[in-house]
Amino acid sequence: MSADRIDRYLRDHAEPRAKAAAATYRPVDSPPYDQCVVIPIYDEPATCLGQVCAALAHTRSLVIAVINVPEDAPTAARQRTLGLLQETALACPLPVLRVDCASEPLPTREGVGLARKIGTDLALLLWSKGLVRSPWFYQTDADARLPANYFHPVPVSSGAVVCAHRHHSNTPRLQQAVDLYDKHMAYYVAGLRAAGSAYAYHTLGSTLLIHAHTYAAVRGYPKRNAAEDFYLLNKAAKVHGVRTRTDVVITLEARLSARVPFGTGPALRPIVAALQTDPSAAFYLSYHPQSFTLLREALTLLDQYAATPTLAAPTHGSSTSSQQAWALLQHLRFERVRPNILSRYRETKQRRRALHEWFDAGKTLRFVHEARRYFPDQPLQTSLANMPSAITRHLTVPSVHTTDPTQ
Repeated sequence: MSADRIDRYLRDHAEPRAKAAAATYRPVDSPPYDQCVVIPIYDEPATCLGQVCAALAHTRSLVIAVINVPEDAPTAARQRTLGLLQETALACPLPVLRVDCASEPLPTREGVGLARKIGTDLALLLWSKGLVRSPWFYQTDADARLPANYFHPVPVSSGAVVCAHRHHSNTPRLQQAVDLYDKHMAYYVAGLRAAGSAYAYHTLGSTLLIHAHTYAAVRGYPKRNAAEDFYLLNKAAKVHGVRTRTDVVITLEARLSARVPFGTGPALRPIVAALQTDPSAAFYLSYHPQSFTLLREALTLLDQYAATPTLAAPTHGSSTSSQQAWALLQHLRFERVRPNILSRYRETKQRRRALHEWFDAGKTLRFVHEARRYFPDQPLQTSLANMPSAITRHLTVPSVHTTDPTQ
């Protein structure tokens, strides 16, 4: 992407609050910084940034702290957040650029997505002015603990990167709950990877980084109060791809949060409650391994239709899995979009790309959910014990006890 397209994004799509912050920013030391980290902060203690960045004191980095509250924030939470604007140092070992999104609250429905967009738009503005060297914008949260190798060279030149993560809690029951949740999510990603999906990655806003060109190409974060990371990565995957790196492991605090309508925090509450009566965790269900077999069949069908537009639907003579995958694609209205794609693109490569962009991260998740009509969920422990080797070799869940994140 050329510089003028970056300029066009900044002119037409960058948030006014980001532009205002860039216009008034006066560094207290001597930029350029090597890189910057964007961290939205809502109702956190003043020590949070010190904990997040403790292992990075030796780096020349800038923290962009978007101190924000939603319009529906409780009065006490808003007052605590406003207090962070007056804290002199925020106990952070790195320079901090504070963006005030608390004096004028953010729209509730735009919440953390807008906070991340303001911070990353500001990072893009500073980078375009030469105040930050790296075109990679690091994204995390106030409950993260970043490892000392966080800024090690990125192995790709564009797109987005998702770092490995692990959750930690000093409360045994909460740790047990978050271990179940992490295994469920890692199992899902492993299943997608085994099926050959281009959307096989974790979607946690506290673990990703995105390249300047990719960020501008997808027009920044979607302004949503939840799943902003999911939709940003979904768009990035279609443009320049999403890679996973396992050498950088971010530790996240397991918390029973209700700040967003869904995600890790809200998901943990019912798990913790159920563990009180069933410590064996036999109640905890997850996808049947055969769901990912159907996904692989669906991706194969899409490739076949890209190569042979006149191909007929699977018949009764076809394999059962092929017929089931076709039925699920029909449920996602593949037949409605198929003629348009096949008539619009003449080359197989173009059709294949268009079909796989249509069958994106959102539709992939819906497909796996709909596969329950053939293969109902079963206990996660059963799935993990009996899953095919094709999935097993992709399953990685960093242990919270393996290494000290500050080393």
